[in-house]
Amino acid sequence: MRKLRQEVNVPIKEITHSVDEIKKELVTLKGTALVKALKKNLFEAYYVETKGEAVKLLHSLIPNGSIIGVGDSHSFYQLDMEDELRKRDCKLITNKTALNLHGYNNDQNPYIKELTREQVRDILADYLTSDVFVLSANAITMEGEIINVDGVGNRIAGSLFGADRIIMVVGINKVVSNEAAARERVASVASPMNKIKYGDVCPSVKTGVCTHCSSTNRSCNITTIMHKRPLKSDYHIIIVGEELGF
Repeated sequence: MRKLRQEVNVPIKEITHSVDEIKKELVTLKGTALVKALKKNLFEAYYVETKGEAVKLLHSLIPNGSIIGVGDSHSFYQLDMEDELRKRDCKLITNKTALNLHGYNNDQNPYIKELTREQVRDILADYLTSDVFVLSANAITMEGEIINVDGVGNRIAGSLFGADRIIMVVGINKVVSNEAAARERVASVASPMNKIKYGDVCPSVKTGVCTHCSSTNRSCNITTIMHKRPLKSDYHIIIVGEELGF
């Protein structure tokens, strides 16, 4: 066995860095740079480190008594804001109650239906013309572009036009480098997890990745890419330095 030519007396623990602190700094740098790109694309954009800070910011952006359309967003659900918003006299409308005619007549999906089509139409109108519409993104690029993919289109519809104010809450896990990476993220993460959530039978559930199938349960039917803030819109994007949704 060889002997050391020179004794080395520096313990490894003395040169070891905190991985958590390094990750935190990287996330902050990424979030800050992304906010700059989003502002360049004319969005109102913010970076916050924690979910708690995101909740405070959201409360400041949502006026008392607002009608809030809620796009099917587990990023927003994870913030657990419903009780506090209702205490502020806000009314929350979910995608499960805001139905088009097809949804109202479809008994195969777990929609929550009012007694008449007229009542449902009123709810849908309030949903799409809400005071505030809240949702997330499937992916957001470091170039400041936002990619969303929908099966039905209600979430995307609410994200584009109709609401007085639109707010996106996006966890750092959804931040990617460019459009190609965004599409890959949807195919390999967002789409399969969305199908698992609903318990739908779809090739992506079996393979773990979108296969660009022709299934009747396919949820990758509509893709939007926001290159810049939609004209005449009050659009806010909150980037959170923690993982949210999928």
